[in-house]
Amino acid sequence: MQKTELVYGLPWLQTKPERAILDELQFACVYAAGPLGGRPLRLGASTNLKKRIECLQPGSWEPLKIHHAIWTSNEAFAVRIFNDAAAMFDKANRRLVGDWFDVTPDFAIQAFRIAAEKANISFISHDAMLDRVRAIREKRLNSGIVVRKR
Repeated sequence: MQKTELVYGLPWLQTKPERAILDELQFACVYAAGPLGGRPLRLGASTNLKKRIECLQPGSWEPLKIHHAIWTSNEAFAVRIFNDAAAMFDKANRRLVGDWFDVTPDFAIQAFRIAAEKANISFISHDAMLDRVRAIREKRLNSGIVVRKR
């Protein structure tokens, strides 16, 4: 059994080959991050979630936790989901400043799902993304294919 590293509260890819496969797949995510208590939340889209939260952390008054992330097949889809979810919260006057919203993680999850379904964009959960990357890695190991990052 492979040990799992936690990155801002979420399980993460452990090896360089796994991270290279994630880069190769060009997935992008829509995320909700914030303090442990869950409010306020920073919503956004990113192709490199770990680095994005690392950039946000120095400006936060508390340690950040990723409360939720869904993954899409490309950055354009992730940005679309984020924009549509943010528009829903704007209509409800829940935006505080920038991309910080006064919403709970549960509301953020619902908004992401509604926005994706409305735009007919398929997405997978964070755990499903990890499983997919690890399955590709396992398949390559079994078939002898080596991916080298340049």
